[in-house]
Amino acid sequence: MKKHLGAAVLTLVLTLGLLCVPAYAADAAAQVFPDVASGDWYYSDVMSLYEAGVVNGFNDGTFRPNETVTTGQALKMVILAAGYEAPETVASHWARGYLNMALSQKFIDKGEIVDLDVNMSRALVAKVAARALGLQKTSDTYYFSDAQGDDNIQALYEQGILLGYSDATVKPDRSLSRAELSAIVYRIYAYVEKQVKPDNELDKLSPSDFKLRTTEDGIAFIKAMEGFIPTAYWDYSQYSIGYGSSCSQNQFPSGITEKEADILLRQKLDSMEDTLDAFLTKYGITVTDKQYDALSSFTYNVGSTWMNSNYRLAALLIRGGYTDNELACAMGIWCHVTQSGKTLISDALITRRIREVQIFLYGDYTGKSSSVFYPLIYTTEKGKVEVDVALYKEGTQYDPLFGASNSGDTFLGWFTSSGEEITATSTATGRLSVTASWQSDTDPAAGTGTDTGTGTENDSGWVTTP
Repeated sequence: MKKHLGAAVLTLVLTLGLLCVPAYAADAAAQVFPDVASGDWYYSDVMSLYEAGVVNGFNDGTFRPNETVTTGQALKMVILAAGYEAPETVASHWARGYLNMALSQKFIDKGEIVDLDVNMSRALVAKVAARALGLQKTSDTYYFSDAQGDDNIQALYEQGILLGYSDATVKPDRSLSRAELSAIVYRIYAYVEKQVKPDNELDKLSPSDFKLRTTEDGIAFIKAMEGFIPTAYWDYSQYSIGYGSSCSQNQFPSGITEKEADILLRQKLDSMEDTLDAFLTKYGITVTDKQYDALSSFTYNVGSTWMNSNYRLAALLIRGGYTDNELACAMGIWCHVTQSGKTLISDALITRRIREVQIFLYGDYTGKSSSVFYPLIYTTEKGKVEVDVALYKEGTQYDPLFGASNSGDTFLGWFTSSGEEITATSTATGRLSVTASWQSDTDPAAGTGTDTGTGTENDSGWVTTP
């Protein structure tokens, strides 16, 4: 029988070290809290924490999911979920020990918390959580429209801990409800449980320890695309090892074997699938196993930022009814790397995107499909292009054909180096590069003259092979 403690405080039952919190099976028990029903979005998170003894309700038996939590309550739950032991009690306030720990561990900066009984903003909760977990963002593109530049929120999003709202906002200045904090805390526990084992423990695990939706064919495809490297290396934006799994620079000083790299890959997929599944569930998107494999490989390579509904691929999947070329273009734009501060198109990533498109559309893992796709590289000397690379199926028209813009000029169209104009009715027959043609709107003497160029505004039109 679970004991309900004080009505004013969200209580915790502690264990030594990290408490394992299993996922809750919806049909495992009758409804525990009258205000937490099986249809509620937070139901499984709250019930998982309840079954594990992490949270309790109030004396009247309710959970009160919509009530806000105090700064002290949020600090306590996040710090314990991140794997830290409870600090010594301080007489001045029941949560002062957690505040002292947060300050000493640099989870927060001095002066950020002056009252433990007021509500804690989502941005500050994210800061404590990200620093307590040692998380850093990996993408240069921020997911949430109202948290641009917030590295902590982005880092939590990339790990599937902070998902935000369906309109790609997170409302960072608002406080957290008990339901929202419970969801975040459960995901923190799950994240910590899935963290990479030390290199000398990888051999204690086997593929059967991971229950993945990504199929064995999908895993084999990812391995083939990533290649095996036994020691840590700098991979444009992170250190990686094995089959492209992220790691810290000195995490595996002796390197790893292919068997260990396989386990490491499955661990990363296990965590990544949580974010992918949450996205598909949020928008009611149903995909086949082959389509899931394609999205799994895509997400493993580019991260989860694409799931923002403002991005083309997410918008298409949410909308449905897309053409092959629309899907190929939406995936094809994600093929860039950053070198020496410049964003460059990668031939290797173009190839990978084409292969993923072939898996998604046709279930072809071999790359030998009769459905061939070619890249169209868009460049301009001035202004900016809508996209700088897109993929089109052989024998089809360039639809959608993207545009370019520049203040004070009229965009006239796309031309090859030989002067051939490429329009939306032109047919894709091979790899092609086109440049923008312009007519000046501000220089009367310019007449109908045109100006073409070969580079984009940020030099991303240059093609390189990593």
